[in-house]
Amino acid sequence: MAGQQDDLLTQSLLLDEIGQSVIGMDNRWRVTYWNRASERLYGYAASEVLGRTPLELGIVGNFKTLAPGPTGEEIAEWIARGRDWSGEFWVRDRSGREFPVHGTISPIRGRHTVPVDIVAISKDITDRKHQEAILRRLSAMVESSGDAIISADMDGKISSWNAGAARMLGWSAAEAVGQNPALFTTRGPEDVGERVAERIRNGAFVPGLEARWRRKDGSLIDVELTVSPVYGQDGTLAGASGIARDITEIKRLRTEADAERRRLLAAQEMAHVGSLEYSADLGTAWHSQELARIVGLGPGESLSWERMLERTHPEDRDLVRRVWRSLRAGAGFADVEYRLLRPDGGQRWLHSRIRSVDGPDGKPLQFLDTVLDVTERKDAEQILEWQARHDALTGLPNRYWITEVLQGFLDQGCCPAVMFVDIDRFKLVNDGIGHSGGDRILMLVSERLKKAVRAGDTVGRFGGDEFIIVCENMGMRAAQVLAGRIRECIRSPFEVEERQIFLNVSVGIALAGPDDTAQSMLGGADTAMYRAKSAGGDASAIYHSRMTRRASGRLDLESDLRLALDRGELRLNYQPIIDLDSEAPLGFEALLRWEHPDHGLISPEAFIPIAEETGLIIPIGTWVLHEALRQGNQWRQQIDGAASLTTAVNISGRQLVAKNFPDIVEAAIRDTGIDAAAVHLEITETVLMDEPDLPRETLQRLSRLGVCLSIDDFGTGYSSLSYLKWLTAKTLKIDRTFIRELGEDPRAGTVIELVLGMAKSLRLDVIAEGVETLDQLGELRRLGVTRAQGFLWSKSIPSDHVPAWLRSRVRKTAQQLQ
Repeated sequence: MAGQQDDLLTQSLLLDEIGQSVIGMDNRWRVTYWNRASERLYGYAASEVLGRTPLELGIVGNFKTLAPGPTGEEIAEWIARGRDWSGEFWVRDRSGREFPVHGTISPIRGRHTVPVDIVAISKDITDRKHQEAILRRLSAMVESSGDAIISADMDGKISSWNAGAARMLGWSAAEAVGQNPALFTTRGPEDVGERVAERIRNGAFVPGLEARWRRKDGSLIDVELTVSPVYGQDGTLAGASGIARDITEIKRLRTEADAERRRLLAAQEMAHVGSLEYSADLGTAWHSQELARIVGLGPGESLSWERMLERTHPEDRDLVRRVWRSLRAGAGFADVEYRLLRPDGGQRWLHSRIRSVDGPDGKPLQFLDTVLDVTERKDAEQILEWQARHDALTGLPNRYWITEVLQGFLDQGCCPAVMFVDIDRFKLVNDGIGHSGGDRILMLVSERLKKAVRAGDTVGRFGGDEFIIVCENMGMRAAQVLAGRIRECIRSPFEVEERQIFLNVSVGIALAGPDDTAQSMLGGADTAMYRAKSAGGDASAIYHSRMTRRASGRLDLESDLRLALDRGELRLNYQPIIDLDSEAPLGFEALLRWEHPDHGLISPEAFIPIAEETGLIIPIGTWVLHEALRQGNQWRQQIDGAASLTTAVNISGRQLVAKNFPDIVEAAIRDTGIDAAAVHLEITETVLMDEPDLPRETLQRLSRLGVCLSIDDFGTGYSSLSYLKWLTAKTLKIDRTFIRELGEDPRAGTVIELVLGMAKSLRLDVIAEGVETLDQLGELRRLGVTRAQGFLWSKSIPSDHVPAWLRSRVRKTAQQLQ
């Protein structure tokens, strides 16, 4: 080159200064020129690369472009055709590090000092690509943000509008950019806008602004806004950018929370619940107004843990101290009730639920105490506790307290005595003067009992008309003396509703044994009381273990009796009723028997009272009635000479007072087909005495059915004659006790004559029961008795033996008549 520089060299030197690689290659892609920037970029000296291709040097591998584009072969084809190519692709330096470059590959036309056909100019764009990646990430963050990010220039025109803004406000970026922010803002205080603009002009951020914006559909939302200045490349203020978050729901929840807080404070006041917060050192404290009212603080008066402890009841302070020690030791939660003394002298019961709030180190930082005034509940609990341990009518201790007192004496090794006191025939008192009068009697009895016992003895009411007395360290003789004193004090008349009421009591006594418990002693006294009552009342009895064995046997008998009917253990025997003139049978009395599978035949005197007391007499009596009428009607139809036989069935008081008894009798007559006139229902005189409310309607219905009523055991009562006027009875059965004395006591015949005279005037038939001897028979005939029954003719006969006995008796009667 004579005095002139080649254009390629000149350009190469210029590009070398700005760090761009220039590589010259011949038409076979062999390097013919390698500037200093290429050496720095790829790590090869010019002497190492001349004559070698970039592929051989490993600079360009498979020629990977940064974006989809032509392959290396396609680029080589373009260059061969005289076309340029530029783009971004990956290269590798001597160490193997890959990095992006932007390059231009061009064919060279004309002749140059250096033989070059192709020139490749490239620049490392690693830093630019990194910046672009950062910008892309920032852009993606801006676009994906749920917040609205909006920028405006110095003229107040919107210059950027992200996807969050589009979602929040409804306008797309195309619709919003270039518009004034008035597109979505609403009028606010002008001084606020001016203050914000002033702070932006001074280069300050403005966080925490709240505004109300309008959406494209016209609805309003609340936003929290942070505004910051935006600067241009020259560092001058170019505008402002705002990040807005939709806080509509937050504000709604905040409003609801405020309202809920007000309601909570009101509810705390109504429920007498206060709040108290202590610092970890229990020094400073905050309290609610309701707590101040509960505690009795004056206006402006502060509160601390020490002051709360001072106002705590002295008996509860140690408890409160222990609770707070456990909290400060890390217990975390406490629940305690204690009493607080108010300045006015009043006392309140407080229920504290205390929770600790731990700091980062895990140690208590704060204590939150919710205080509930439970004074009314405590007062109610005391009333309920009193009621649970006392009788509501008399105020005496009830069975639960009595049991505790008695067990306490036993646990202390004392020898207590227990007395059950029961008022005899108290039902008549209630029926006679009403339940209010009966209640008055019970209260007066309780007062007399308290005066009769020793000081220190406990008088309680066990329920109904039963009272109980627990005496500490009392022996048998002293107990008998006290029982006599109790019976004597009750005998004095009671003045109630302008009437004098006379009462007696039965007393059962139980003395403590070595193995006794409160329950066993109470049970023993109860058993003894029933023994005294069964002896006629107005008596006392001392419990003995034999009573329990007897009661246990009776209980077993009761349990078995409940199953006897279903098991077919009950049966009927029949005793004939005889016409004394012809000695022909007139009918049979059905007699109930129980054949126990283990104990054999059980006497009716043993199980009938149990059936009466338990109510089992109702189903058993119904069975007896149906079975007797069925059997009696069968004999009437199948045995010659038996067509006029009657069937007598004993009826208990419980059956008689049952409202449906006439229906049961009517059903039995209908089901068995027997003539109602052949049915005799026998009612004992004692039943009439024990049932003062005997329903006349029942007896009248039975009479209308056509059945015959008989008064059994007549003469053992003392006031039944008045019943004969309306009972519509047909027969009187003279009790066997009068028959037994015939021929021995002249007065026995006189009683029978009186009964016969009364029966004749009332047109009643008379049957003598229990005839066993010919002498008795002769006296009865002399007195004019025409009907009788007893062992003289036959004992009770099992039903399957009756037909044979009946046929033989009919034949004998027929022979006598011949």
